[in-house]
Amino acid sequence: MGKLYEGNVSIYANKETKKINIKANPNGTYNRDNVGDLLAKMQEHANKLKFTLHTFVPAEYKGKTSGLVPVLLANMRFGGKPYLAMLPEKKLSTPVNKKTNIVDLA
Repeated sequence: MGKLYEGNVSIYANKETKKINIKANPNGTYNRDNVGDLLAKMQEHANKLKFTLHTFVPAEYKGKTSGLVPVLLANMRFGGKPYLAMLPEKKLSTPVNKKTNIVDLA
């Protein structure tokens, strides 16, 4: 599992593999804040060029599109290289601690 990629990326097309992918680019227009726009632009290029879109989808979600959101991750195994993953949406909210749940021990 990777961690969130913090830099900017740009889109490129590989004519040999016929895939649309991303690469790290300090002057790139896309980052983790506008990853939805990145996915839309990649799909647009893939449709226009008739290439496939290179994204990571976990095995249990292959063939499903609902409930998945695009996330820009860094692959630490390959030096932090960015990749686009389609992961299930998770709500990361913390529960509110009530004063009745807190016990002073000291």
